[in-house]
Order: sequence, then structure tokens, then C-alpha cells
Amino acid sequence: EPIVGASVLVEGTKTGTVTDVDGHFELSVPSDSKLIISYLGMKQKKVIAGSNLKISLLNDDRELNEVVVTAMGISRDKKALGYASQELSSKDLNTAGTSSLASAIQGKLTGVEVHASSGAPGASAQIVIRGARSFNGDNTPLYVVDGMPIVSTSDNKTGDSVTGADNASRSIDIDPDDIESINVLKGQAASALYGIRASNGVILITTKRGSKNTTKPVISFSTDLSGQTVSRKFEHQDVYAQGSKGVYDPNNSMSWGPKITDLPNDATYGGNTINSYTNNGKDLHQGMYYNPKYAKAGLSGWTTPTTYDNVGDFFNTGFTQNSNFGITQRKDNLSYAFGISDTYQKGIIPSTGMTRTGARGAVDWQVSKEWKTGFSFNYSADKITKAPGANNGIINVVYSAPAEYNLKGTPYNVPENPTSQVLFRSTSFNNPYWWAANDQFYEHTNRVFGNAYVEYRPNIDWGENYNLVFREQAGIDMYTTNYRTTAEVGSAYNSKGEVDNSGVERNVFNNLFTANFTAKWSDDFDFGFLLGSEFNHDNKRTWEYDGTGLAFYGQATIGNTTNIITHDEYREQQRTLGFFGQASLSYKDMLYLTATGRNDVVSTMPRGNRSFFYPSVSLGWIFTELKGLKGNSILSYGKLRTSFAQVGQAGQFYSNYHYVPAYTGGMYLSDPMAYPISGVNSYAPYYVKYDPNLKPQNTFNWEMGLDLGLFDNRISLEYTASYQDVKDQIFDVPIAGSTGYQYLRTNAGEMTTWSHEISLNAAILKHKDYDLNLGVNFTKVHNFVKKLADGVESIFLGGFTEPQIRAQAGYTYPNIYGLAFKRADNGELLLSGGLPQATANSQNLGECSPNFTMGFNLSARYKRLSLTATLDWQNGGKMYNGSLLVMNYFGATKESIPYHEGTMVVKGIDEATGKENTVEVSKRSYYMAYYDVTEAGVYDASYLKLRDITLSYQLPKIGNVDLSVYGFARNILVWSAMPDLDPESSQGNGNMSGYFERFSVPNTSSFGGGFKLTF
Repeated sequence: EPIVGASVLVEGTKTGTVTDVDGHFELSVPSDSKLIISYLGMKQKKVIAGSNLKISLLNDDRELNEVVVTAMGISRDKKALGYASQELSSKDLNTAGTSSLASAIQGKLTGVEVHASSGAPGASAQIVIRGARSFNGDNTPLYVVDGMPIVSTSDNKTGDSVTGADNASRSIDIDPDDIESINVLKGQAASALYGIRASNGVILITTKRGSKNTTKPVISFSTDLSGQTVSRKFEHQDVYAQGSKGVYDPNNSMSWGPKITDLPNDATYGGNTINSYTNNGKDLHQGMYYNPKYAKAGLSGWTTPTTYDNVGDFFNTGFTQNSNFGITQRKDNLSYAFGISDTYQKGIIPSTGMTRTGARGAVDWQVSKEWKTGFSFNYSADKITKAPGANNGIINVVYSAPAEYNLKGTPYNVPENPTSQVLFRSTSFNNPYWWAANDQFYEHTNRVFGNAYVEYRPNIDWGENYNLVFREQAGIDMYTTNYRTTAEVGSAYNSKGEVDNSGVERNVFNNLFTANFTAKWSDDFDFGFLLGSEFNHDNKRTWEYDGTGLAFYGQATIGNTTNIITHDEYREQQRTLGFFGQASLSYKDMLYLTATGRNDVVSTMPRGNRSFFYPSVSLGWIFTELKGLKGNSILSYGKLRTSFAQVGQAGQFYSNYHYVPAYTGGMYLSDPMAYPISGVNSYAPYYVKYDPNLKPQNTFNWEMGLDLGLFDNRISLEYTASYQDVKDQIFDVPIAGSTGYQYLRTNAGEMTTWSHEISLNAAILKHKDYDLNLGVNFTKVHNFVKKLADGVESIFLGGFTEPQIRAQAGYTYPNIYGLAFKRADNGELLLSGGLPQATANSQNLGECSPNFTMGFNLSARYKRLSLTATLDWQNGGKMYNGSLLVMNYFGATKESIPYHEGTMVVKGIDEATGKENTVEVSKRSYYMAYYDVTEAGVYDASYLKLRDITLSYQLPKIGNVDLSVYGFARNILVWSAMPDLDPESSQGNGNMSGYFERFSVPNTSSFGGGFKLTF
């Protein structure tokens, strides 16, 4: 294969060139000259000059000078770092047709947890590095794109995905195909230069630029198509019909009725019996039964016993298309890269989907020897139509639909009356097909982010060993998101109709100035220092207009409502000014010492407590540079590293408004008055009181690590142990209502985290015709809540009344809280009336976080054929499966089949007598009793998953045209003890509450293929 950009230098001179896109070069030299050809990662080669040379380079497995992008965009040799970081290239990211950054990195990084909530288009995702640092603040890492921080969090928390629709995380605006590389700064020593915003780690993203010397533009086009199906489908039992206690009832929401085959013999609705529907036996319908819901929909009420796959019928085969066009060139002193992308996704639920259109550009211009300038920009427009959350019941209705009821084949409204729904049960929930045709959950975002820079390298004439660079960079991140929720006339959500329009407008400006000096004092010492300042202004406006009572059906707009009940608007601003510095020293390419310091001044902290300083220090020792170890063919490379850092978290904890418009009263505002009064509104104190001595929560981080290279670096091993202690946690502590407030926002609590990370990479086979590589990632994170505020046992993170995800003092973080089975001291069930009981109060039901996670990444090549695969393993952790618990209660699961008929004596202790239970109960009653016990819905969340697999073929080059074709699959195999659910499904992922599930959109498997064309 041609090598683009290889250096060709005439030995003993400064004359040289580089190879073009085809690997060609031209150079006029004397005939006896020797040419030195070199390329990063390849062994240098020396040849005699001549015409029509054909030169081959071999891989250099001993090459260690891997250059990575670190904080503030500084490029450093990875061997010089005294802390852990991990890089992924575009080749690692752009596999298996991924359209989101979160799914692109799953299973490929140590110390990084990725929770993708569901298979819905635009579903929220959470990325957490080395566990949580904040109880109920933000645990999302800082995203830095081309040197500039950008917004990455969702505008709404998990609660909205419980009561409404799950909102996208803003990382969805980043197309993985636009990314050249990612470097994850995991510890505080790596990210300390970014200050308070980087307390959760940093994800450094470098987008594609014109980086290859070419005489003409290089054009690329790629597209892939894929289909999505439910990865683990809920299996409804198909033996028993709708009803309760063995009796058929076409208005009942449960499936505890008679056997479906016995319906013609039902006393009330059977066609074989004497009842009102058979005209007292005068009009028998042998072998049939009567369903009044069919008649209400305009169909014949008489039907034969038949079973339907209502779940399979409702979920469609989704469809995704990703297309990307790019043009790049680097010639002389100018380089550029421009591109456009488009993603179209049709969801597995009717009427859901997503479109994302993007454009990107980057220009770099070396104006002169001293001056360089450039800019980059990214634009994205996302439109997402979504399914409602758990409490709006769409998935609930689909899962609970009786097996004998034809949900899809029955019209969803009364003939000639679109506002009157038809459903197998009462219409306290929408018919899912009526919902798909009428109601809407919509999200539309327009976003632009980018930056421009100028660099100046003064000609200080100190010699080639000294280098000074001044850099000024300014960036913006602007987006507007509009949310729209509509309930048509006749909706179960509001029968009179309702429209909720809300939105967020956010503008972030960032200015960064740095002065970077490096010097090589001698053959033994290298020195460098960095000084800089950063200014950040974050301006956010949110609004909501909520109207009810649509004047007429068919136009669900705010103008068609008869009563506007909410008209809110809020503004928040935050300014951060930071000054920072870094000093680095190396000795004999063996010892590397780096120290940093940053002082931030934050506007949204109390006066007198807005300025805080954060230091870090790291040390790396490459012990294989010692005389006795250097050049060892077995132990090729060895480095010990250690670091300490302190970083805080503050900012949004102190709001800019103490008073809010009072559109109501009562508990929300701790105000007994309800406004407006006589048409007059008022302002009332915000229900949270702020501690005037509030200070940022502080993270102290210690890290140690060992890096090894074996057998000429064919095998590399990295181990990192990290300990972080987060003190002065900021959260809301309940206070007496007599104060006029509900909560005090103050510093209280402490959380510690141990993490262990192992990364193993092995080049098992390496040949010009074939190669085989294996990468293994291991992560173990232990979050522990040492203490909360005085008198506070636990705090709410997310969930329902039961269950909840909470942080509890003296336990790991986070935990599932809910009602447990009432038990005797010996662990046996305490029964009442022969049935299990729930405890009176909520209890800790288990740790959500896994014991460990592992990722296995395989890549293989035989000539032009390549294979890559990722396998994910999560061991341990608990999850609440609300869907299964509710469906067991409804008698809808296959697991419930043995409990529909007969009686049993439950094993346990009769609480009334204290003796072994002898009370006989129906199996149905026993099974339904589990519904009141949260513990019955808590499952082991372990899984082994074939995350993705891709097979590609590089066709022989035709002229200047390169063409590769590929096929891929994602999430096609899942091994888990959890029934009827992908254990990664959850009810949103904001604020660490992605560990419970209740009728969320199921995750999907994908199958597809595509091609990439370059010329």
C-alpha cells in the first residue's frame, strides 16, 4: 500500500521532499546520492538514488514516540506523561455503522462507563470516567473539540424520561465520522489545566483536517445502510386470556382470564353458551366468542380464539442511513478539510425517528515562518421524534395487550370519531397506534460550534534547541433546542388536548491565550513551561408555554388552545476566569516531571468565595533506559508513573435568581398563598436557600501506574490504580419549613473512589499478508459514600416513589432503594394470610455499579480482507426491571403461566403464629403479591455482549480510486440472566440514574453494510 507523507531526505543535506497520495516522489540529486526514507511507525531505510525506485518500509514495533494531544491542545510524547490517558483513532470509532459517539467508544476504553439508555433514535447516553464524583450534580466529562470546550450535557434530567420523553444528550451533535482521534484524560492530573469544568475528566476530540501533503484535493464519500430490530423482545404468554380470577373480562387490563381455547364456552361472551350476545341461545356462534371492543371499532364482535404477537407487530424494523462527504488537501503552507454529513433514522416504534444534518470545515495556514492561523467549525441540525416515557404507558399497553386481542388489526378509534379511542382496556392509557397517529414528542436542535486561532513563533535566534509559541484562540458554542409535546383531543394524557412548547437557548464564548516555551539545555535535559489564561461566558435562556383545551381536533398548536396555563422564562449566566501554568522537566529521556497550577474565579459562587487554586504534579520514570535494561529484547519498554492533583467542581450550584415568578403556591414554593390572586401575579422566594459560605466541592486524586512493552513491543500492558476523595459535596439538605424554604444548598458529605484499570494489547501475528491483534480492557471502580449531611441518611438521585436510585452513607454509590420482602431473622419469608409481605420502609436493595467490566477488541487481516469485533462483559451490579415486575402482576409473562391455575402453600413463617406456614392460597394470588415488593424486580445486571463485528474488503486500486466495502452487525448476541430485557436498557441516564427500567424503548440489534470511496 502507498505511504502518504513519508519523508525523503538526501543524506548529509537539508534537501528533501515527501511522498504524495500515491506514494510517489520526485527529487533531482546527484547520481551517487543516498536517500533516507522515514515514516512514523516504520523502520528508516537508506537507498542509493536512482530512477523508478520501488521502496518498501517495514513496521517498526520498537517505535515508542507516540504523540498524543493533551490539555490545552499541547502535543506531547506519550512516554513523557506521568498519568494515564487513552487514545482512539478514527479507525477505532467508525465501525459497525455507529451514529453516536457514545456507542462508538463502548467496550474500547478502560475506566470509562458508557450507558446508552435505549434503542430509540436520539436516546440519551451517559459517559462517566472513573465513577461519579458528585452525589447529585453533573458527572459528565468535559468535551473539548479542536482545543475548545463545548457543552455536552442534556438540558433535562432523568425525571423527564419517566414522566415525558427521554431527551438527547448534546454529545449527539458530534458525528463520529467527523473525528480524527479521541484522547481521554481520566485523572485530575491530566485534566487539571482545564480547572473546575474538568473535575469529571476530559474527552479531547480532534476533528479531521488536511494533514497530508497532496498536489490535488482528496475526495472521500461513504455511506452505510442498516436495519434495526429489538435485541431482546418481551415474550407475552399465549395460553390465558384477558380477565381476572379465571374469568374473561374484555375491559380488564390483566391476563388472568381463562384459557384462550376455552373462550367460546365463556358464560357471558362465549358463542357456545346461552347469554345476551347469543340472544339467549337463539343465535349461537359455535367455536367463537364476542369481544365488544371489536364491535366498538366497527368490526364484527364475533371472533374465533386466535393468538397474536402484539409486541412483534408493534415494533417495526428500524432503518438507518449514514452518509459522509469530505474533501481535504494540504499543499505548501495551506491545508483545509471540509465535509457534510447526513444521518436518517427511522425508529422501531411507529412515528419515531431522527435526522441529523451536519457540516464541518477546518483551515490551517502557515502565513510565514513566524505566523500561523486557522479556524474550524461544526454545524448540526437534529430533529428527533420520540416515544413518551414510562408513565405515559405506550410500551405498557403493548406489553400488556392480551394475546387473543388483535391490537394492530383493530381500528384505534370509533368510526367517524377520531377522538374516541378503542382499546382492549379502559382508556386511561392511549392506544399506541392512536398515539402514533395523533400525539407527538418532538425535539429540534440547531447548533454551531467552532474556533479560530493565531500562533506566533518569534524569531528569537536562540538556536534550534529553543522554541517559543504564543497562541490566541477564541471559540463559540451556540445552540437552540425546541421541545414540543402535544396531546390531541381524546388523548388519555388530557382528553381536552394539550400543547407544551419549551426550549433552551445557550451561547457559550471561550477565549484562551497561551505562551509555550520549550528548551533543550543539553543532551540530558529538556525543559518547558506554559502560561495562559482562559475566559468563559455561559449564557442560557429557557422557556415554556403550556396550553390546554384545544378548540378543535386536528391542529395541536398553542394558538388552538383555550387556556394558557404556563408561561415561564428563565435566564442564567456564568463567567469563569482562569489563570494557569505548567512546568515540565525531563532528564535523559528517562525521568519526566510535570507540575501544573490553575486559579479559577467563578461568578456563580458566593462573594468572597469565588476564587480557588488547583495544583497537580506527575512523575514518569522509564526504567528501561537504565544501562542494564536498555535494548532488552524481552522487556522492550517499562515506565512507572505517579501523580497527584486537586480539582474542584462548582459553577451552576449558585443560581442567578433568588426569586421566581409565582404562578402557583403551596409546597413547590413553600408559600401558602397561591398566585395569581385577582389576576395579579407575584414573585416568591426560591424554595432553595443558599449557604452564603458555599465553596466548591474538592477532589483529591492520587494515581499510580505501570506501562510495559514486551518482545519488541509486540505486547503492551498498562496498569493504573487511582484513588479520589471528593469532599465538601454540594447538595440540597432538607430544612424546617418555618424558615420559608424547603432545602439548604450547602457543603456536606464525602465520597471516595478506587479504580483499577488494565489495558493489554498484543500483535499476535504480523506479516505483510496477514496480521492478528487483540486488545483487552479491564476496569473495576468502587464508589463509596463516606458521609452525608448530619441527619441525612440518603439522598434521591432518580426513579419513582418506589423504586429509587439513592446515595446512602456507608454504602457504595449508587444503590437501588425500595421495599424488600419481609423476612424472619433466619432469612425466611414472613407471611400474612399465606402470602409474602413487603417491609414497611424502603431498604437498600443492592449496588448498581458492576464488580468489573471488560472489553475484548479483535482485529484481523488477510491481504485485502479485514475483520474487527468488540465483545463486552459486565460482571455484577443490580438493576430494577419494572417492566417484568408489572407484567408478572398482569399475568402477561411466560414466567406467569404455571401460576394461573391451582393452589399452593408458600414456604415461610406465618407471622401471626410464628410457625411454619400452612395456609393454602391460589398460585395467582402468590404471584401477584410480588408486585408490592420492589425486591422482586431487582435483577443481576451481568451480561456478555457481542457489541459489534465488521467485515471489510479493500478492492484493488483503479487509477486514483480506492474503494472498500463492508458489512457489520451490532448488539446481535446478548448473554444475560435477566429475562425479556437487554440489561443496558434504562429509563434515561441523567444524574447517574440509568439503573432502573420501566417500559423504556427496548434496545436494538443492527445489521447493515456500506462502502467508502476515495479519489
